[in-house]
Amino acid sequence: MTAEPYGIAFPGQGVRAHMLLLALRTHAGHPLVARLSETFGVPDPEALDLADTAVVQPATFAAGIAAAEAAFGPDHRPPVALGHSLGELTAAAYAGFLGVDEGFELAVERGRLCREQSLRRPGAMVAIVGADAGELEWLRRSVLAERGGILDIAGLNSARQTVLSGTPDAVTAAVRVAEGQCLRAEVLPIPGGFHSPLMSDAVPAWHHRLQAADFRPGATRFVSAIDARPHTDPDLVREQLVRGLVLPVRWLEAVRTVRDLGVSGLVDAGPGTTLLKLGRRDRYLGYRGLGAVAETVPPG
Repeated sequence: MTAEPYGIAFPGQGVRAHMLLLALRTHAGHPLVARLSETFGVPDPEALDLADTAVVQPATFAAGIAAAEAAFGPDHRPPVALGHSLGELTAAAYAGFLGVDEGFELAVERGRLCREQSLRRPGAMVAIVGADAGELEWLRRSVLAERGGILDIAGLNSARQTVLSGTPDAVTAAVRVAEGQCLRAEVLPIPGGFHSPLMSDAVPAWHHRLQAADFRPGATRFVSAIDARPHTDPDLVREQLVRGLVLPVRWLEAVRTVRDLGVSGLVDAGPGTTLLKLGRRDRYLGYRGLGAVAETVPPG
């Protein structure tokens, strides 16, 4: 791809709808994009309900795989793959731990389970920017002492950005407390309290579905953002996907693991540029979008 080894990273559900739709339009000819429309009974991606978790998750999976395959071709794989939240499933499929068709089916099931669980136990998520670990924990405990409910760390995205997930009242209170401490708080466009105990009831069904899936040794290394470790054992990759429904995304630690493996940068496969922006903020690795590398992939 380049003179330096770059890994590939896949985002989660938090991609803005217009960026997701743009990616689906760009790769409308890919089989997974066609299958996406067929699955939801629409003529084309324009008709998809991209506010629905059950649709967004397989749509994000399809767009990520399609973009990566278009950029790198069928015979080239970056040395490391990782993903953020739902993106772990995309990364596992792209790395070869399961087929992309079955990965798509799993994304459909994951989206369905997450939507159903969010209706049973509503939640919300907020990104807090500018707080160190101590300030963040003070904020979190202050909210719980005042309001109760659930408010857990859902994503350790960068040295100065942490995502909290919990019950709607607790998230609303977290925004108020954060702003009172001169911190930036952005409620995420995600209809649920993902990576928190609010998702626990969905774990048995998700575990059962993953147990039935055909996992096998991958073609490239997979770094999990749940335990921030590299994995080659398909059973351990499967286990990270189970746990990722409830446990926080340790993105910053996972990026450091990638760096320690000798990879000098990451390509944000998209859709969107969420991971690219996170990476440029911390600068642990060089980051690029797929458009910057597509022309440098050797023919094969």
